[in-house]
Amino acid sequence: MSVCREHRWLLLAVCAAQFFMPFMMAGVNAVLPAISLSLDASARELGLIGAFYALGLAVFQLAGGLWGDIWGRRRIFLVGLAIFSLSGALLGFVENMTLFLFLRLVQGLGGALYSASSLALLASAAPPSMRASYIGLSSSAVYSGIACGPPVAGFVADWFGWRWLFWGNAIAGGLALCIMLLWVRLEWRTAEGASFDWSGCVLYALAMTCLTFGASHIGDAPVWGMLLLAGFLALLGLFCFKELRTAMPMLDLKMLRRCRVISLSLLAAFINYASFFGLLFFVSIYLQTGRGFSAREAGLFLALQSLVQAAATPLTARLCRRWPLGRIAAAGILLCGMGLLITAFLTLETPLWLLALAQALVGAGVAVFVLPNTAIILEKAGDAAVGRASGLIGAVRTGGQLSNMVIITVTLALVLGHQPVSRETLDGFMTALHWDLLLFGLFNLAAMGCALCRDRAGE
Repeated sequence: MSVCREHRWLLLAVCAAQFFMPFMMAGVNAVLPAISLSLDASARELGLIGAFYALGLAVFQLAGGLWGDIWGRRRIFLVGLAIFSLSGALLGFVENMTLFLFLRLVQGLGGALYSASSLALLASAAPPSMRASYIGLSSSAVYSGIACGPPVAGFVADWFGWRWLFWGNAIAGGLALCIMLLWVRLEWRTAEGASFDWSGCVLYALAMTCLTFGASHIGDAPVWGMLLLAGFLALLGLFCFKELRTAMPMLDLKMLRRCRVISLSLLAAFINYASFFGLLFFVSIYLQTGRGFSAREAGLFLALQSLVQAAATPLTARLCRRWPLGRIAAAGILLCGMGLLITAFLTLETPLWLLALAQALVGAGVAVFVLPNTAIILEKAGDAAVGRASGLIGAVRTGGQLSNMVIITVTLALVLGHQPVSRETLDGFMTALHWDLLLFGLFNLAAMGCALCRDRAGE
């Protein structure tokens, strides 16, 4: 792949930044016990560490895409990466759990801003024939971050202490920031001077707050969790009503109604993320509680899925230059579904090679689906709306992941009640695993239907 010098620096900065965000999401989970001991955190507070980070991502992805269109995609990328890196550095010094949670929210905010701008920058810079390749490199960086997070974080925590996970990430983020500042001058503003939809932003923020905390509370406080989820639906309806009457909306519902290809592609993405995201959760507990793996052994086994995703993405980018994007995306959905359905029938005697095969199928399926599906959305959105489309892709991804979390939480609550997962409750956990992964595998058939209908609508 031959690219100009400035594009090389752009790709390096964007791919490095795209590596950091999932790396921190996956890596922090590996050092939660150390954080708990250091900050005297309760189990509930440890759960909120991930929830606050996810909330920052969920709330500001749509806003980040529109801000890039209005004020400049490079500028919003720089602001987001600066916030992400600075808050990460400060997290390494914190001694108070309340401040730690607040900074995790801020770090998620920064990650949302630069993540929403990253795809828009690459889509704007890439020649049409190279767009899939540019996005493919970014996707490989994301999957590599997911794979490297747990093992690298465990090594850093063992040798240097958990605080160095945040300090090291902040240093690396600062280097990416310098690359963008010094060697990338490209900038795009397709809606300069337009007014930002602040009231819509507030409604969306409140809706995503209800969804995030409703999902995290539904297991231990079902009534409170259901009320928050009902609030999410009400606020989301009000947000959509408001967006239909806004000249420069965060969520362009008229575009979705007008372009079936974009709406069906986003729906397929939502279903796919809502299907495979919980697989690592189930397999991690299955390996450690059911098969006696240590946390480190389970983490290394689980890295297989992300490694396959990272390895399959460049190959997918090549396929995208030779085959119709819609067919490639449909093949990815099929691979995901096969992997999920194999895992749905796990028992404690299942050969590990079969589980590894299922992990590899899902990893390959995600790579083969996400890249062409994303390229289709950005291409159909057009240059003027690519920032908003980029933010919408991130919002759909987060919404699918949170929906997956809600389904898993409800299922475990129905099967296990308030009992923890242990050897004594393993039968109930396996029942929940079978139900949910079978459901998620069938979900993929619906995503396949979206892909086929999209192709008929005209790719």
